[in-house]
Amino acid sequence: MLEFSKTKACILLFALILLCGVVGAYFFARNDDGSNIDAKNMHFLIRPVFAQDIGEDATFLEEEAGISMYVNIGQFIDISTVKTLFKTIEKETLDYIVGSISLPNYPETEDAHCFIHKDGWIVVYYLRHEPMSKIIDLNYYNSTTGQLTTTKLQIGLKMVTNALGASITGARYYYFTYPEANKFTIIIDEKYGRNYDHFNLKLPSEYAYYEFSWANWFGSGDWPLGWDPYIAINGTTAVYFISRNWRTTTYGKLGDSQFEPDVWYRIDIYSLCDQRFAIVLVYREP
Repeated sequence: MLEFSKTKACILLFALILLCGVVGAYFFARNDDGSNIDAKNMHFLIRPVFAQDIGEDATFLEEEAGISMYVNIGQFIDISTVKTLFKTIEKETLDYIVGSISLPNYPETEDAHCFIHKDGWIVVYYLRHEPMSKIIDLNYYNSTTGQLTTTKLQIGLKMVTNALGASITGARYYYFTYPEANKFTIIIDEKYGRNYDHFNLKLPSEYAYYEFSWANWFGSGDWPLGWDPYIAINGTTAVYFISRNWRTTTYGKLGDSQFEPDVWYRIDIYSLCDQRFAIVLVYREP
């Protein structure tokens, strides 16, 4: 099981329980008082059938795309009518169109890529070299439920489907960079004020791990000149913050060698600010 321990009740952490006689797993959030709340921050990674349905049209996605969210809206799409949805068009054929789309209220750096196929497939994605945690906006973290209520890819996909009079019902995530991965989990710690914070994390050896990344958000508080917040893993600085962009989510990758299975790791959060810090695990559950 994925094991976590925490010293304060302000964080909801995730443990993995294998159900007897059932293939798969069930995640729950644990408060310090022992109460459990269903966790919403675990997602399946499911290979899309369009990789077979549209054949060579999907090849470039396997070469270019990283984390993606996709749906089939169940209706024919006239490629000539969707051009206005794109900020830039990278490729256009009679069957599909590919380009970048602007996400509302985000800077250009957060633009997503979009693939639309006449057979009803819509894929919104970030590029292979970008971390999984780029999809996270911690402004959408619900402190009460411990739930991240949306992602940037979901915002982009909904924007496109709404324009086509469709919905994102049945949408799924898939990570083209790691086709063997079948799940990802987002672990979020939230703290308030001038206190430091920490949580503990242990990963099961029976899982295969493909990527560790992080996302961070500062709310309000003190940031003395000459001193910058940082994250330490077992006493070694892993993420160092120099940005003072309040209520903006930053993100990046953690080194693959920073976590070994079956070892307890202490993640310390050093800041004088309100802060949300997330670790994203991409893995394959047997």
